[in-house]
Amino acid sequence: MKITILSAVISAVSFSALANENAQAMYEVPVEADYQVTLSNWTHPDYNHWAFQNMGIHPSVMVARDGHVSVLPEKLNPSIANMEFEYAGTHYTVEEAMVNDRTDGYVIIKDGHIIHEEYFGTFGAKDHHMWASSTKSLIGQAIGLLVEQGKIDTDKTVESYIEELKGSHFGKQTVRTVLNMTSALNYSEDYANITPGTVHYEYFRRLNLVPAFDLMAIDPTKDATPRGILEFAPHFNQNPDLTVNHKYEYHSPNVDVAGWLIARVSGQSLQDFIAENIWYKLGAEHDAAFMTDMTFTPVATGGFTTTLRDFARVGMVIANNGQYNGEQIFSEAWIKDSFNLSDDEKQHMNRSVYKDKNSTVYDEWLEGYKNYLWVHDSEKGIATFRGIFGQHLYINQEKNLVIATFSSAETASNAARTTNRPRLAAFEAIADSYKQ
Repeated sequence: MKITILSAVISAVSFSALANENAQAMYEVPVEADYQVTLSNWTHPDYNHWAFQNMGIHPSVMVARDGHVSVLPEKLNPSIANMEFEYAGTHYTVEEAMVNDRTDGYVIIKDGHIIHEEYFGTFGAKDHHMWASSTKSLIGQAIGLLVEQGKIDTDKTVESYIEELKGSHFGKQTVRTVLNMTSALNYSEDYANITPGTVHYEYFRRLNLVPAFDLMAIDPTKDATPRGILEFAPHFNQNPDLTVNHKYEYHSPNVDVAGWLIARVSGQSLQDFIAENIWYKLGAEHDAAFMTDMTFTPVATGGFTTTLRDFARVGMVIANNGQYNGEQIFSEAWIKDSFNLSDDEKQHMNRSVYKDKNSTVYDEWLEGYKNYLWVHDSEKGIATFRGIFGQHLYINQEKNLVIATFSSAETASNAARTTNRPRLAAFEAIADSYKQ
């Protein structure tokens, strides 16, 4: 007998706030064919609400928590959800901006206190959710710890640390070039046009964005075809039309190299390094996890999954220059350096497509990009972590404000998705509502 549980789930939430019907996927027992999440449809809007909360559909490894849970006291002000602001001639409330981009949950933390927290659909406070490319910014902070320990010099080349990349394009780049994504790769981060045979198609297959059943079937003892993202790294070349360190280009493979650096220099797996140096100290409420490639290497460029409050805790560490839960978790010098944009680094962003007003991905908020951090205002200490499909961590040091959002948006590119812009504007409107 088929047991339908969707009605019970919907009764526990505001369906008007759900803003998408994709919560139907996977919420019947047994699951009908049309509602089954697969490796081919998991990012599609009818299925991603469930998939982004259940990243165990891919190979994964645990990042354990330890110690006591850091307390997040509350000074609740639910009226902030109804706060009005204007963007591009249209009036919104904060909640409308969130719902319109299919936000699964958001939490606002001011001066260390939860001001407002809201969950939609079947997502809740104890559920895990993918960070996607917000993971990059965590990797940047992990690199900063090794720099502070004197184990990584950002002026040295990658190949001086990773022998396997010697002579490759990545191997010849400095660590700084990789951290700032100015490596001029012959590569495209186009999620909508993934053309078979291109380097980015093959990369996405190893990243799990495109299923690669043929690679899964390979016996690595009999076939040397690169199955994982690290083995594939030497296949990236320089774009003949670009100069290294000329402009910022959002290219995810840079972060795979950074994750490799962390493992090689620390002598630990990436998941163990993050656990022992960050997650143990954070006072996280829950264990985290890393999605991996088929070689069980953590996807440094976008594989982290946590609960929403633990995502926000990471933002609180950045807001306080690395201090949180009685620990100096991240390097204070590294965080300050991340906001200290040189003239060249500002020009890298100004030359990018994100500052071209005629571009569909023009971003009015961005000032620069450094150490995998999206810098909005270097003087005020305003920045974001950003992940495809609407994963955002807004950090405002001046206002001691953190806003974390998880989403299952309809399309991958935040920059190109018009429904995402009012949400970014909502972050600023919330910040502006607080006095200095």
